[in-house]
Amino acid sequence: MSDLGMQSRLSILASALLLSTAAAAQTHIPATGLCNTGLTPAGLLLRDCATTTLVTPLNPESGGPSVDGNWELATPYPSAPYNQPAPNPCSLTTFAPAWVDAPWPGWFNPDDGLSQWITPLVEGPVAAGGWYIYRTIFPIPPIVSGYDEYALTVTGQLLADNTAAAIVLSNASGHQVCRTMAILSGSSQFIAWNPFTFAATVLPNHPAYLYFVVYNYEQSNGNPTGLRVEFTSAYFTPE
Repeated sequence: MSDLGMQSRLSILASALLLSTAAAAQTHIPATGLCNTGLTPAGLLLRDCATTTLVTPLNPESGGPSVDGNWELATPYPSAPYNQPAPNPCSLTTFAPAWVDAPWPGWFNPDDGLSQWITPLVEGPVAAGGWYIYRTIFPIPPIVSGYDEYALTVTGQLLADNTAAAIVLSNASGHQVCRTMAILSGSSQFIAWNPFTFAATVLPNHPAYLYFVVYNYEQSNGNPTGLRVEFTSAYFTPE
């Protein structure tokens, strides 16, 4: 075989390997553990959300036994008063299930069958002003052979009363890495969907914590507060 023929074959082989590597790098693994709010009344588990159904609020006036199996709320709440800065979500150690309640009359509540509002136990007129920290836990899968880490890409939309100020991600052991993924703005986020998107490098085979930092205005007669989240796309890409 001539040198020219050998070089041609080697060039074809190299091109095929490059294409194969590029295709593998673009493999998207669904982040199925990221669940919309208001699903799965069971205990908190690192699991797929594909078979979950909406929670039925059993005591819509003041909370009750209807809790969200995928979402938690830092307790005691608020985690910081209304006149202080927001706390570091990753420094909070005590969380309890978030409650699924019938929404406050002034809240946007699209009946799309995909999500529901979650709240403190009593979200009505006696809720205090301050910072409320919600979180959901989801698994990062083992790494694909030949790669070291994942890029997590997430898009979605949220409703919050009064406002969701930030989305924060942590997935290192012991919560040593706490990263702000999005800074959100707007004073009345409970009357229309608010889109969000972010991307981050995450460690494989670790649980991840996604926090939503919600601020509630102080009012003399109390102020309702809550959060509603829908993920429209969430996937891992090996890197």
